[in-house]
Amino acid sequence: MPEQRGLVVINVMGELDQVALREYDRARSIATLRGLISRLLRRSNDLLTLDSVLRDARFKSQHSLGIRAVPINEIVGSGGRTDDFDRAFYPRRDVTQERWMSVDKASREGVLLPPVELRKVNEHYFVMDGHHRISVARQHGQRFIDAHVVEIIMTRHI
Repeated sequence: MPEQRGLVVINVMGELDQVALREYDRARSIATLRGLISRLLRRSNDLLTLDSVLRDARFKSQHSLGIRAVPINEIVGSGGRTDDFDRAFYPRRDVTQERWMSVDKASREGVLLPPVELRKVNEHYFVMDGHHRISVARQHGQRFIDAHVVEIIMTRHI
């Protein structure tokens, strides 16, 4: 065990914690690289905001589509946390680490996570709740995620 000024330093992280930390660090590195590339190419890597989409079209109605498996690559925006994740749901900010790692560990332990909450506008999905679950699922290579979907009908397409 490493010593530091006469004190014994003990590694209190369990194996799952270490795996989750490595995965989080990997996801953050990917987000950083994607951010650099997007700046070089002068292309946005931001999640779309639901508010900006709704502002540009006229609301007609909304209704629940229930629980369904949604392709992760069709989730393109957020109802709120657009600064915390990039367009592919890689974590951009360290403030996401604790929750991200908690979701990662729960997923690896086989804990059944609740469906994410999405809004569907045309063929695009926006996250209301579940950003970390989507990010972890993508990092684990999942192609679909269970979601409670509410469809918003607009009179003009986005």
